[in-house]
Amino acid sequence: MKLFLLLAHAISSMLLLGAITHQAIAVWMPGPTSGGFWRSLRAVHPQRYVTAIIVLFVFTMALGAVIYVPFRSEVRATYLDAHVPWATGLFEVKEHAAALALALMPAYWALWRNPEHRGSRRAVTTILLLVTWWNFVVGHVVNNLRGL
Repeated sequence: MKLFLLLAHAISSMLLLGAITHQAIAVWMPGPTSGGFWRSLRAVHPQRYVTAIIVLFVFTMALGAVIYVPFRSEVRATYLDAHVPWATGLFEVKEHAAALALALMPAYWALWRNPEHRGSRRAVTTILLLVTWWNFVVGHVVNNLRGL
């Protein structure tokens, strides 16, 4: 069951990573609606990603909270704290970043509902992008050190 939850957490985090990255590219570099691959990558409607990003973020964080208990009791207590304490520190930063990003979700939703806040949209989307990438990389590094 732990392996299934870990895989579901990984898959949902990859989906979230793709959605927030695609939205950030569209926000920072809007492009024409026709052309090659790179132009079409930029030519999406970033508003369409908002609901998916919120749902994926909350779902990914909920799965992470469920698998946190066995991670904390089995992996972190027996291996990480004793052998690679720097990984424990990275994971602590990951937890705090995820909590702050979760607190940003209502603001993110409100900003994307109001088209007048273009700069604020960029800022909040960029913060969520950075947190999502940080959490993805740190989660995989820690899992590869000693996963569930």
